[in-house]
Amino acid sequence: MRLLPLAGARRVAPFAVLVTGAAVLGPLGTVPLGLLASGGGLVAPAALLLAALLAQELCTALREPAGAAVARGIDGVLRARVRAATVAMPLERLESPLVQADVRLALHGHRGRTAGAAAVAAAGEAGRLASAVLGAAVLSAHVWWLGGAALVLALAQNRRIETMLVGPGGVESLADSAGQARRRRRADYLAGVAGGPGGVAKEIRVFGLESFFVARYVAAMRAYLAPQARGRRAVVRGYGWVLGVQAAAACGTFAVLGRQAGAGWLEAGALAQCVVAALLVFAYGAGGHQMFDVAYGTEPFRAVTRLLAPVPAPPPAGHGGIDLTGVTFAYPHAAAPVLDRLDLRVRPGERLAVVGRNGAGKTTLVKLLTGLYTPRLGTATTCPAAVVFQDFVRYPLSLRDNVRLGDPSFEGTDADVLAALESAGALDLLNFLPGGLGTPLSRAFTGGRDLSGGQWQKVALARAVYAMNADPSRALIVDEPTAHLDARAEREVFERLLDGTGGRTMVLISHRFATVRRADRIVVLEGGAITEQGGHAELMAAGGRYAHWYRLQADLITRDGR
Repeated sequence: MRLLPLAGARRVAPFAVLVTGAAVLGPLGTVPLGLLASGGGLVAPAALLLAALLAQELCTALREPAGAAVARGIDGVLRARVRAATVAMPLERLESPLVQADVRLALHGHRGRTAGAAAVAAAGEAGRLASAVLGAAVLSAHVWWLGGAALVLALAQNRRIETMLVGPGGVESLADSAGQARRRRRADYLAGVAGGPGGVAKEIRVFGLESFFVARYVAAMRAYLAPQARGRRAVVRGYGWVLGVQAAAACGTFAVLGRQAGAGWLEAGALAQCVVAALLVFAYGAGGHQMFDVAYGTEPFRAVTRLLAPVPAPPPAGHGGIDLTGVTFAYPHAAAPVLDRLDLRVRPGERLAVVGRNGAGKTTLVKLLTGLYTPRLGTATTCPAAVVFQDFVRYPLSLRDNVRLGDPSFEGTDADVLAALESAGALDLLNFLPGGLGTPLSRAFTGGRDLSGGQWQKVALARAVYAMNADPSRALIVDEPTAHLDARAEREVFERLLDGTGGRTMVLISHRFATVRRADRIVVLEGGAITEQGGHAELMAAGGRYAHWYRLQADLITRDGR
């Protein structure tokens, strides 16, 4: 319930009044009921009883929408905090499957229940408990031991039902076990494949796989539902015992009250009060839907708490240079590190090329150079950088906005945008965009156009160049963004970047050795370590791996006529 203040006083105050009213008016209604039953007047007690009943019904009816408003307010605040935390979160942590699971829980809840719903349900459960306690007090006022005994039994019964349904080992917790989660993911995957669009739909129809995937999906769902069905049958049997005990306790309570009345120790008014009070107590023992909201909504709240936990400080920022010293990095559960005791210094203004075969660790190195990853061992000193990743983003915005997103705070003109496009070799895009720089790069918009993979890559390059031009202290890091270009086109792009960024720090990543010969220094990355480094002529003269792969790739390009 400590989350309730997040919704604001305007939402919480009415909700608190309604919860309190629904909890208190029932026990208070026993007072005019006793007067009415004992013959202490008719009009006034009846009017008071009717007013109490109507007020209680009104509070109960309005409590649900008021609670929903409170839950929305809490969830809105928590979601905003989670989104802010994920934006500022180190990439290495954000990419963790556990963190991604927490993000889904925090933003979407668990089984439709959110942290806000849990807070509201906890308040409602507190109201039910207060009503039961007041009912027990009314009972004890007439039969001193009966109220306490009934309340203890109701508390035990409520706890027993909660354990059977949502507690550890309960039927609903069974659905959240690791095995059940895997079965559900498999069933969801098969359902997505069977009804999926695009290439999946084409292959299913071409190869006649409809019945195959439907049968697999049915089998997967049966495997998922069978344990829950067995658990629910066990709960039904257990629930029968709980209700049996509840009924026996209620009958025993009413028998005691009847005996007290028969012996003349309870008047008619007191007897009526005790019967209603006993019903209030035993109603709590029967459980309520709030226990589901509290149990399921607690998990999203725990996820929020984990996501908002303090994170380590980012690597120290340098001034135009980058320095990795003794850096070792391994992904979670990996058998071996991707980079092992690596030393690399990029001097301010240096144009460095990092080459290596696929899987050599180049992309991981980029994330360390930019401070997105923190080394397991060693130190990494980074500097502000404009980066073009392999998996660059294709924003469904205008060409102008796609470029200006490199630095939205820089109030550049169209001339600055055009200069960035020219440096990236993307000026020719304007020839087929009807709206020029203002053309949306998506067919989802009127007048929009889509681009080819190579054209999108040039836009991503232009965005990075724009960012570097906006802040000259930024380094430019290009991580193989030209996968959709042939080797000659890639070399032309790199040479254009080298010509247009003189005096700036630049790191070019490529698996094509022949495209980076003009770099000031070339580093060969292999097996998570730097095996060679130097200028192009120096490395060719050394006759090592660089020279071997350079000649091999050059021969392939010549043979293919590219």
